[in-house]
Amino acid sequence: MRSIAAVLAILFLAAVTIQSQTGQAPSREAFDRRMFSPVALGSFGRTSPEQFASLDDGQKESLLACHDVLVALFRRLSKGENFSEYLTTELLKKYRTGADLVAPETELEEVGVLDWDFQGGKSEIQIHFFATVYSEANWILSNNTASFKKSGSAWQIDKLDLNQKEDR
Repeated sequence: MRSIAAVLAILFLAAVTIQSQTGQAPSREAFDRRMFSPVALGSFGRTSPEQFASLDDGQKESLLACHDVLVALFRRLSKGENFSEYLTTELLKKYRTGADLVAPETELEEVGVLDWDFQGGKSEIQIHFFATVYSEANWILSNNTASFKKSGSAWQIDKLDLNQKEDR
């Protein structure tokens, strides 16, 4: 009986030792993801209870859809992928390539919403947002605005005001 208990104790200690050793050495990808990923310590904006209560379900869905379009645009830009579906035809005349929006030496790191407004009733939405970029050995936090219009069933960006200098 004692020998069985001793063998089980040894196996348990060996398993714990092996498990703790393998848990201490993450892969390079896991290490980099944990070491270098931004950590949100809070949010930048808040919807007041009154403001939220005044929104109908369609407005909430529209705001979240515009947020998703904005994030998708910057994800595509950061990967060098086609982003044309997120811009109106008029805006695509101005921004034909990713380099027209983001300089080649610039790395997009984060984008986040600061505030929003409905313009022209419910047909246009304006989102104020920040973008964190790394360019020429400098970190830059920019203040920007995107205006959205509904095109069919999808929202598209109709106007971009990038790197605004005004304080919010």
